[in-house]
Amino acid sequence: MKYIIVCLLVLCSCMVANSQSNNYANRMNHIFGNIDKSKVTTGYLKEYGIKLTSLEAYNGVLSDSNRVDVTQWQSLYSSLYSMRVGTVATAMASPTSTFANLKTQQNASPGVVLLAALYYPYQQYKANAYTNGDVTVSNDRIYDVSGRNPYDTKTAFAVAPMEYQRV
Repeated sequence: MKYIIVCLLVLCSCMVANSQSNNYANRMNHIFGNIDKSKVTTGYLKEYGIKLTSLEAYNGVLSDSNRVDVTQWQSLYSSLYSMRVGTVATAMASPTSTFANLKTQQNASPGVVLLAALYYPYQQYKANAYTNGDVTVSNDRIYDVSGRNPYDTKTAFAVAPMEYQRV
């Protein structure tokens, strides 16, 4: 039942997101269109994407607030996928194909619970990037300052059991 509810929620949000995705993508491309994407060496910029979950919680340090189930893992993966900028991370598989592949693999292995893991370095703007003069903002656009690095590198790490309820 939980699986069906999650599927319905994802379907509804996909329908709404599809109608808004072009607007969102156009807005992000407007805001970040003038940054030097080669400075985003990981290929993932947190502020560029849709934050479906708190990436900061999944930094590889175990705590009671970062337990990961399949739904949380999918949110984390989808968040990272939406944060891709430049050409470094273009080979990342789409969430739809990744989740379908994991489900197929789990269904092909009855009695075995497979684990899905992700480990992605990503970047985010330094808290003081603007005040330190690492970036400038003009007409709702961010510009890097030559010779300055406005980014901190962080890590997203998660492992979850891929238990799918068979319908």
